[in-house]
Amino acid sequence: MLTRPRSLPADAILLRLQVDGPDWTMELPSVPDGAEVTVTLGHPDLLPVDTRPARDRGYRIVGAASEQRPLGSVADLLVSGELRQAAPAWWDAVLRRATRAFDLRLGPVQQVLDAELALHAAALEG
Repeated sequence: MLTRPRSLPADAILLRLQVDGPDWTMELPSVPDGAEVTVTLGHPDLLPVDTRPARDRGYRIVGAASEQRPLGSVADLLVSGELRQAAPAWWDAVLRRATRAFDLRLGPVQQVLDAELALHAAALEG
């Protein structure tokens, strides 16, 4: 059985959102109170030319799926339980946009999303 990397919060949820083009972050509400959400993208074409607007809104892009194994036009946001509790209105807004929510306490989720979770974990460790 896989074990969650230490740097991922035990109560984290990975939200999968459908996105279009590199300006997708402008359609999301800003992460409140100076918090930061790590993000992986389903395809390298979704990487913005300039990541500053995403960072200014609290979204830190930490990687993308390879062109050989793309996930599609999606962004995966790693959201801790602490942030969900501290910012319920923000959480509700992004949850309504999500097409899927993956609970990282579930072993199959960890196994299937291992590559994406490793990118989030490396960012949180660094």
